[in-house]
Amino acid sequence: MFTHVMTPVDGSDLSLRAARHGMQLARLCKAKLTSITVSPTYRQHFQEGFVAPAVPVLRERWEAQMAERAQEVLDQICMEAGQVGVECNSLHVFGDAPYQAIIDAAQSSNCDVVVMGSHGYGGAKLFILGSETGRVLSHSTIPVLVYR
Repeated sequence: MFTHVMTPVDGSDLSLRAARHGMQLARLCKAKLTSITVSPTYRQHFQEGFVAPAVPVLRERWEAQMAERAQEVLDQICMEAGQVGVECNSLHVFGDAPYQAIIDAAQSSNCDVVVMGSHGYGGAKLFILGSETGRVLSHSTIPVLVYR
């Protein structure tokens, strides 16, 4: 049925549970798994006409911290996938539109399904679906399985 499952994770409990269901789907289909985390890009600070000077070390520190946090989550998913016999790859990307980064990564990785939580950290206050999940659903040409 499926040969390559993508599970976007942001570290929230629901995204991790959705990833675990994605890995079980991959196990049942004898598919491989790719887990992805999208971190926001570094922003230079602006305030009332003041522009903070660009300091490369701040950007480097930001990217290193985001990569470290993402890798912890991705390592956990890949370790758990390995324990149930699922081949797992991980991706960490920076982007201002997480939904688009997820769709682009799913397409470039030749995934045939995206399994994701109904909301994550950013969408926990929304009533029905998280904003990123809703955007992936409405823009993806790849099937999306939403875990609640």
